[in-house]
Amino acid sequence: MQLVDLIEKRRFVGREFLLWLWLESELGDATLSTAEHGSFGLWIESKLVLSAGKESTRITAPMPGQGREAKEALRRGQLPQTATLHIALGEDETSLTLEAESFAVRGLKLKTLLDAAGDDDAVPGDLVDEMAGRKPGRPKAKRPPADEEGDANLDALARFQERMALTHAREELLAALYRDFLALRLARAWDAAIVPAMRRWAAGEEVDLAAYRKATKARGGGDGRAARVSSKKR
Repeated sequence: MQLVDLIEKRRFVGREFLLWLWLESELGDATLSTAEHGSFGLWIESKLVLSAGKESTRITAPMPGQGREAKEALRRGQLPQTATLHIALGEDETSLTLEAESFAVRGLKLKTLLDAAGDDDAVPGDLVDEMAGRKPGRPKAKRPPADEEGDANLDALARFQERMALTHAREELLAALYRDFLALRLARAWDAAIVPAMRRWAAGEEVDLAAYRKATKARGGGDGRAARVSSKKR
């Protein structure tokens, strides 16, 4: 079998991963955990796209997964195709859009400490003056001396390095979640307990959280790290 055929036959795995994250975020009151990161917040916000064949459902709302339209799409056989995830880890807040089939991350928004300090290096000009309520026409600032320009370059480098470090940290978190998902997906508990729980959840029926947690911990020799959810209210 050609590699491209293998890829095509496995695209559903990404959709199931996104569906599992959606399920976990609702059953766990938007709190998930991994062995490396401990507990953190994760939920779907602003955009959710589901599809099956030529049929698709696009939902734009503050919490798109909690509405009736999203669950009805699931019951019609549609699976998540794209979702915007909000991740809250400690004091860090991140949002990103995950493409399920390709695992592509788009629209990554990071809360960086350096950017939060604000930009004090704005060059006065017509646009800046108008926004500040001043009369336009002030002369633009001259090019800063070499030492100031060097400081600006260092600041830009520090911002870049900080964003790269935060981006890498988010990639590691997604990788840890995917690892836990795969361990659960390949376990006997998936068909025996997880899929039935998903069907009850999609139908709006009550899910036995105790039985669900027990099933996720008994995932074929695992240590129970996958799919741990917290009953802590946000």
